Amino acid sequence: MNLSRPDRTARLDALAASYVLGTLSRRARSRLAVIARTDTAVSQTLRAWEQRLLPFAESAPPITPSPQVWRRIALRLGLDAVRRSERGPWWARMEFWLVATLARDSRTMVVKTVGGAPVPSDKSLELWMLPDGGAPRSLGVLPATGVARITLPALPDVALANVPALAVSLEQAGGSTTGAPQGPVLYTGKVEKLY
Repeated sequence: MNLSRPDRTARLDALAASYVLGTLSRRARSRLAVIARTDTAVSQTLRAWEQRLLPFAESAPPITPSPQVWRRIALRLGLDAVRRSERGPWWARMEFWLVATLARDSRTMVVKTVGGAPVPSDKSLELWMLPDGGAPRSLGVLPATGVARITLPALPDVALANVPALAVSLEQAGGSTTGAPQGPVLYTGKVEKLY
């Protein structure tokens, strides 16, 4: 189906809105993502809906879902579930998730901390790119709660070209001074393209 045709504008708009809201079925979402890679009208409509709805996502107060919800999400995403123990260091028990979004044509990554334990005043959370075959590269210090905006060195297709994952480490206040993670890594996640 050619969604770029003028007589299918309303259909494309409805699909793009559902895609960005996350209400499309997995199959329809995958098909639309494939089409968006080669169809400019589809990718522009998706970007427009992302920009339209982003202020709502940023203004939503953080909530801490139950551990069962996070386990189901991790299983659906194919991530290894983090096994938590009542014993051991506090960072091994920390329920911390990071949501990072980035439009294809923007260098600004919006990072929202979801859940998590309080970060001590003498510590900071730091976001890292984990490039294939290379050393981690810092993207900056994150707030313990709320939303941060991180500027990438280039557009996502260039800056994240060989970066399959991101990580968050616990560092001294202000971040690592060595250019490499010094503290424990609290979270890692895959970089996924949805276009």
